[in-house]
Amino acid sequence: GAEGMHGMGGPPMPSPFAAMPQGMPPMTGRPTPPQKMTEGIPDPNSIEQQKSAYERSLNVQLEQGTRMLEEQNDVQKRMLRQEADKQKFEFNRQTDQQLQAQELSVEQQANYQLMELQKAAAEQKALLEQQSNQAILEYESKRVEDEFSRQQYEYQKKSYEKEVEMQRELQKTREHFQMQAQQMQQQYSAQSAALQREAAGAAAQFGAPAPNFYGPGAGGMNFGGCMGGMGGGMGGGSYVPPPHM
Repeated sequence: GAEGMHGMGGPPMPSPFAAMPQGMPPMTGRPTPPQKMTEGIPDPNSIEQQKSAYERSLNVQLEQGTRMLEEQNDVQKRMLRQEADKQKFEFNRQTDQQLQAQELSVEQQANYQLMELQKAAAEQKALLEQQSNQAILEYESKRVEDEFSRQQYEYQKKSYEKEVEMQRELQKTREHFQMQAQQMQQQYSAQSAALQREAAGAAAQFGAPAPNFYGPGAGGMNFGGCMGGMGGGMGGGSYVPPPHM
């Protein structure tokens, strides 16, 4: 009502309607003109003017109050937003700190695992290098042994082939001398037989026995026996190549 508007800073307004009389006084004496009931109270025009003025005042106060409420609402909203931004900033800061701490922990763990992985890889490479060097050394050792065995085999093979060739040449020489000995023995036997015949003919003429040029029991010279023993002392062994390693 009017008090609420006064409290909002508007000018005090008189009541637009006066109190109505409750009854007529009793007639005493000479009648007096009746008192105008409208005297002292505003007429409809005044009431309309007062109403208009009052409405304008109410509108101004309403506008002012509305503006004040809107400003107060905006201030409260700004304060709430500032507080929310502050809380969000603090929450984001804490979240970022936690995230950084977790990322640092993960990074440290990953670095440790990477170091362990690199260490294991280095150990495996070193072991592989050692095994590779050992295998190469063993191969070179076997290769040297193979080369030595091959050279020994080649030497023994050449020696054997040379010995076989010498045996073949000796065999040819022995056969040649044996043939010569047989021919000489045949020639000598033929000459001996001719001499004996001549001697027998001469002895028959003079009556004397035929001489024996070779002594009692001699049957002539044996050249084959002495030639047969040649080369018997030469080795008749064979060569067996060494097994391949």
